[in-house]
Amino acid sequence: MTDDTASNAIRRFVMQRAQKLLISGSSITQTAELLGFDYPQHFTRVFKKFYGLSPSAYLKQLSK
Repeated sequence: MTDDTASNAIRRFVMQRAQKLLISGSSITQTAELLGFDYPQHFTRVFKKFYGLSPSAYLKQLSK
């Protein structure tokens, strides 16, 4: 229906959830844990690949 793979749809959903958690004040470590990542570093890599910014850079950009 969407011309997207299941894994891409799941990744998009998880990254949107990550955005909401980070914006609501959850730390990077807490966000990674809540979303099922084994290591915060892995979460950071996936987030950066998806959004082009690390979670900390993303939050800094929002606060400007």
